[in-house]
Amino acid sequence: MQPTTTSTTTTTRALPTKVIVPQPTTTTQHPTSPARVVPPTPPLPSSPAHPLTPVLHLSCPRTHVSCRDGTECVAQEYLCDGEKDCADGSDEDGCAQLCNTPGAFHCASGAMCVGAGERCDGVPQCPDASDETGCWTPTQECALRCDAATRCIPKSWLCDGHADCLDHTDEQGCVAKECGPAEFPCRNGQCVALALHCDGDHDCQDRSDEEGCAVPRPLLCRAGEVTCSHSGECVPEAWRCDGTADCGDGTDEQDCPWEEALCGDQQWGCSHGHECIPDVWRCDGETDCTDGSDEAGCQPAPCQSHEYPCGLGACLNASLVCDGRQDCVDGSDEGGNCSVPCKQSCAHLCYPSPQGPRCWCGPGYRLAEDSLFCMDIDECTEWGEGACSQTCLNAPGSYSCGCLPGYLLEPDGHVCKLTGPEPMLLVAVQSEVLSYGLRSGRKEVLLATDKDRVVFSLDYDLVERKVFWMDLATESIRWQDLNSGKKGTLVKGVRSDCIAVDWLGRNLYWTDGAAGQVLATRLGAAWQGIPEYTVVMDGDLDQPHSLVLQPLAGLLYWSEVGSHPRLMESTMDGSRRHVLLAQGLGWPTALALDLPTQRIFWLDEKLGSVSSAHLDGTSVKVLKLSWVRSPFAAAVCEGQIYWSERKTWSVQQVDKASGKNRTTLLKQHGQPHGLQVMHPALRPTAPNPCETRGCSHLCLLSARHTGQCRCPARLVLAADETTCLPLRDSAFALLVSPAAVAQVYLKDLPATSGSRGLPLHQALPLAKVGHLTAIDYAVKDKSLYFAEVGGNSIGLLRLKDWRRLSWKKAVAVEGTVTSLALDWLSGNLYWIRGQPPSIHVAAPGGRWALALLSEGLQGAAWLALCPRASTMCFVTAAGSHGPGATVECAAMDGTGRRAVWRRARAPTGLTFGAAGTRLYWADHERGTISSVELDGSHFRVVREGLHGLSLFAIGEGFLLWSTTSTNGSSKIWHSRLERAERWWFTMEKDLVAMRIYSQFSQEGTNACAKSNGGCAQLCLPNPAGRQCRCSHGYHLVHGAACAPALSCPATLQPCPDLQSCISGEQVCDGRSDCADGSDESDCPSQQVGTQVPAVSPSGMSHVEEQKPASLATALQPRQPSPSSPAAPGPREHGEPFLVPPSTEEVLRAVPCSSETCNLRGDCAIEAGRVTCHCALGYRGDYCEEVEVQPLAGPIVLGVAVLLLLAAAAVGALAYMRRRDRRRRTSSTASTRVLTLYHRESDPEEEDEEEEEELPPKSDTFVNEAYDGKEELPALPRKGPSHPNTVFS
Repeated sequence: MQPTTTSTTTTTRALPTKVIVPQPTTTTQHPTSPARVVPPTPPLPSSPAHPLTPVLHLSCPRTHVSCRDGTECVAQEYLCDGEKDCADGSDEDGCAQLCNTPGAFHCASGAMCVGAGERCDGVPQCPDASDETGCWTPTQECALRCDAATRCIPKSWLCDGHADCLDHTDEQGCVAKECGPAEFPCRNGQCVALALHCDGDHDCQDRSDEEGCAVPRPLLCRAGEVTCSHSGECVPEAWRCDGTADCGDGTDEQDCPWEEALCGDQQWGCSHGHECIPDVWRCDGETDCTDGSDEAGCQPAPCQSHEYPCGLGACLNASLVCDGRQDCVDGSDEGGNCSVPCKQSCAHLCYPSPQGPRCWCGPGYRLAEDSLFCMDIDECTEWGEGACSQTCLNAPGSYSCGCLPGYLLEPDGHVCKLTGPEPMLLVAVQSEVLSYGLRSGRKEVLLATDKDRVVFSLDYDLVERKVFWMDLATESIRWQDLNSGKKGTLVKGVRSDCIAVDWLGRNLYWTDGAAGQVLATRLGAAWQGIPEYTVVMDGDLDQPHSLVLQPLAGLLYWSEVGSHPRLMESTMDGSRRHVLLAQGLGWPTALALDLPTQRIFWLDEKLGSVSSAHLDGTSVKVLKLSWVRSPFAAAVCEGQIYWSERKTWSVQQVDKASGKNRTTLLKQHGQPHGLQVMHPALRPTAPNPCETRGCSHLCLLSARHTGQCRCPARLVLAADETTCLPLRDSAFALLVSPAAVAQVYLKDLPATSGSRGLPLHQALPLAKVGHLTAIDYAVKDKSLYFAEVGGNSIGLLRLKDWRRLSWKKAVAVEGTVTSLALDWLSGNLYWIRGQPPSIHVAAPGGRWALALLSEGLQGAAWLALCPRASTMCFVTAAGSHGPGATVECAAMDGTGRRAVWRRARAPTGLTFGAAGTRLYWADHERGTISSVELDGSHFRVVREGLHGLSLFAIGEGFLLWSTTSTNGSSKIWHSRLERAERWWFTMEKDLVAMRIYSQFSQEGTNACAKSNGGCAQLCLPNPAGRQCRCSHGYHLVHGAACAPALSCPATLQPCPDLQSCISGEQVCDGRSDCADGSDESDCPSQQVGTQVPAVSPSGMSHVEEQKPASLATALQPRQPSPSSPAAPGPREHGEPFLVPPSTEEVLRAVPCSSETCNLRGDCAIEAGRVTCHCALGYRGDYCEEVEVQPLAGPIVLGVAVLLLLAAAAVGALAYMRRRDRRRRTSSTASTRVLTLYHRESDPEEEDEEEEEELPPKSDTFVNEAYDGKEELPALPRKGPSHPNTVFS
């Protein structure tokens, strides 16, 4: 069904009354009143000119307003027309006030008034059109009024060969236009540049520019050319048998071989066998095969609801049925039950038929399933682009088409055509850029470069009137002013297949297929020898090729032609990347955007197709066309798609919707590359968000009409998200007070002492925060994690969202967080909870969390991570080893826990050095800042004599620390790490933490850095790889997945694998009841046997024995479940490997100390085995048994023996003390095998330790907690090996 059309910019079906649309998203036009149709905009606010005050947000076109109740949209011309079109009558409210407005125009009929600005605007608002009477004068936009003065024709439409008026007056009286002095007049009236006359190419459509040329005929054609048989011309070989006669004698199209076509998917083969057409052309009502076979045997189109189907497939208007005259050829419209009267309750009309009375519906409706009711046809949805070329508005029984700004609706009521200047096609051909008028056919050379250069990709900017192009010969992007002809260079040292101008954000983008990058630079940049561009996207791009921009939405689209072709979308700052389409692609080499229809088009060189899809990747349409061979660039304008063909050296066009009406626009002796259509309406303007952003260098558009500052390669973005700094100046410190966080760049620290207050700094926007306790910062994401007293959560402030000043909860926690640290590679967050002390970890997003360590953490504080080494360290109270604290480390999955330093007094702060192999801490009591290697060696005192030392931070070669004097004032000290000079400034607020960061401080990788390490919930890295863990309530399945844990009744307990329940009596009953047999592990046996070495998950080995003893208790393997909330303390182990270790592994892993022999003998390694030399009265492999003496011996002898033993013990103890002191102070002690013997201290010894001096500041000092045998083996291992070391 074809709708009736009017002579206005709307297409409607004639209805008896005005239609008011109740749907919030649709409106209608008056059936006879002309109106402008534009894209939907929000409802107009109440004003004297528009007295409506809508309460709901309706999507009404610009020419419509919303009723006050928000349920309807009415056209502006209905306001104050004397009729209440809104249900609430609000369209007639305030009309008197409108007429009293200064300059208001009173319509000739009725009481309606229009605003002064709507008088003589070319669109009638009065019902009688009196506001447009007597005010027309020809303009560029309205050079001719036709169709009874109801239609304006722009000057560019006059005499363009296409009738735009129904009466064709725009094409009448046309005379040939005069060509300029620099143009050659073709016989057909076309004008081409004088330089194209007699150049060997047919530039005139009638070829008159190459007639009568005194050009000597070449004796031999060049490589890649063929000779015309009779005329002797040379034409490119690619033009041979391409369907167009290029030789003057037409011999290039003679004797062409016909090959039997093998039609592919989405194609249909014509009957004669050498033609393939897109399958959608089959039975479309148009003959496309030369033999007409594509329309043979097609079923007739179904009749509409107001038509009657004749027997032979024809459709007859229902009003002609049973009228006594045979209108169907077979007479099937008469006879039968025609005399039966209509008694049905039809919604519209009832007509008699040979089959009896039937209901029928008017145009725009269809009969419902009950054959009585009539349903509206939504032409906009069902017909798609077939209804309107741009915007479509449905109404009951009708619909209307509209156009975007810069377009006007054609008389057919469907197609929109560009107004304003003539659209020009810009084409790069070899070393030239040609312009071709798409209406006039005017052709000229826009710019020319040296003959040895190739103009590759190109684009234009109408704001500054410049053309930009990629010059492959000089590896540069150059430009030329369209007005003055001035040329310049934008950037050098680049190679690109495609460039694209961001006309809104004022940037130029390009792809680098070899490097897999998308880059950008400012349009106003001038090359001064230093690159000023930034890398927008890098990394996983697979040969990016073509590139198009949508600045109004801040979006960027590109194609990749690597091993996995795909179409991609992202914001123009490179964020929010996602795959638009990855199926059905070959080599998508040419992209083009059609903004009016919101579709993306691409030409595929491998598949030979023209395809399109909505900008969300849906509604994919593919047209496989035989003439698509090697497309390079494409552009869409109005209803056509244009592309450059490198194989046939031509520029072609087809209808963008159907792929039909192919036309060759240009054929040159040169390969075409870049191509664009230039017209202002194709580059709509809008406010530029970057103008107010204040970026120091580049500003890239992003989503939600925002701009993001970016920096050239040698600079980095400062924390203010605006300023670019040199890399060397990017390091900064975060100084955390209880209620604020200040960021100070290290370069801004004063090189003097005594200044008051913070130097130049930025306060991070933390609102509504109580008392902060800990922070950490992600440099890449610019995200601050923080905890506060009683907050019950860890907060997250994203500083990347520079306009957002609010923070959100990242992880829910219980109790107060005393310390937190971020794994900036995997995104995991670790923290220490106060009471009871425990270390927890949460996955990115905070959904999955786990208690990692909970035993032996008295006084736990100062958590530090080194994600590159998969290591975490923390401080605990010394406990039984005396006063002070211990620095411990473990893998970030909780395994391999070990003491690194036991002699700290009051550590305050803990951090890793830049390399990640040294630990630094400050000691409040000693007034020192010290460091040690992670293996406990090479102890150093970095600074000493720091009275009142409170906090410290180290990084990027800087050292910061704070001191508090007796009067309560605080000083912040800073110094270069390698220098003695130091400076300070005062602080009024107490600090709770200080940290140093830079662009280089968070680099590297670990096993959880990508794709969460393949784990379903938590991926925890360790030095050997990673361990997948599950949060509470789940258990691990197949090493990576997580399944809900089994819920056991109160009388039962779960197996460690959480897959079954057992009773307490089933544990250690000699029979395996758990699937993994864990209920029978760790059970005491009745026999004493040989100890069997077993390997822990770390690859270190320990000893299992069949009979428990004190050593066996200390070394008993522990087997935590994947979701167990507690992990072993520093004296415990993980679960053993099934593969027994080698002797070498045992020697490296098992410590040999007095504790190995249960403090009852000396440990030695003899012949590759651990051997205990037991003291008198003890025996066994590990001195675990007490010798039983016979009772028959004299008591006196026993007393004597005991006295001798006591004397020997005292002497041995004195000897061991002296030996231990010698070991500690020996400069060569680090080269000997040390034990882990730690004596129990008594009160007197504790007092002695208080007076003990610090260890010497020497790289050869040996930590008493360090054993050279404990270094991790370098041998490769199978399975998830974790470094575990046993300490007392």
